[in-house]
Amino acid sequence: MIKKTMLLVLVAISAAMFALPAAASAQEAHIDNVTSLTATFGLFSFTATSEPLWTCEGPNHVTGSFDAGSTSTGKLEYDFTGCHTKDPVFGSTIKCRTTGSPLDNTMRWTGAFHIITINNKPAILVTPAATSMTCGGVTTIKFGGNLIGTITSPACGAEAVKFGASFKSSGAVQEHKTYTGKTYNLTSQTGEGEIKEAAWNAETTFESATAGKLTCT
Repeated sequence: MIKKTMLLVLVAISAAMFALPAAASAQEAHIDNVTSLTATFGLFSFTATSEPLWTCEGPNHVTGSFDAGSTSTGKLEYDFTGCHTKDPVFGSTIKCRTTGSPLDNTMRWTGAFHIITINNKPAILVTPAATSMTCGGVTTIKFGGNLIGTITSPACGAEAVKFGASFKSSGAVQEHKTYTGKTYNLTSQTGEGEIKEAAWNAETTFESATAGKLTCT
């Protein structure tokens, strides 16, 4: 009986040990000693599969705040200016705006963020709130979903007041799409048409009032 009990204990311990790598791969990164972040950046672009590219020339602004008691999750608010696309038929420039934006060429997005790791490197998972945009006062585009960007600076374990974030794509496919075995991507729907995969490109440097330490393990 004692030998059988010991065997069961060893089996249980072995199973737990094999489960550790999977748990470790989902480890969140976090930033200590930071409560809010702000950034002003230039060109921003967004495209969906088989749809015209649209851009926001800037200046574009974003503010972020960590949830109370959290060092890895929070809220984001984006304000874009100089936003437009091309008429697919005539090639003329068409101004775009989101619902509630003050001008024809401005857009406002809100959403959530989550500091994570991708291939043992720091990254950020952004989840914009479902939003509608109108271009030329006629075409309505609905977008939602998620996207993943990389944190380019500082290095893991370093302290800084500036944090670089890079969102890159090839066409409508974001550079990074998988986290903990799940696929994340943005979606776009023009009018009542097909819901398509979408992606954006932007290089952003967030700044904090206090130095924060980026921890990746």
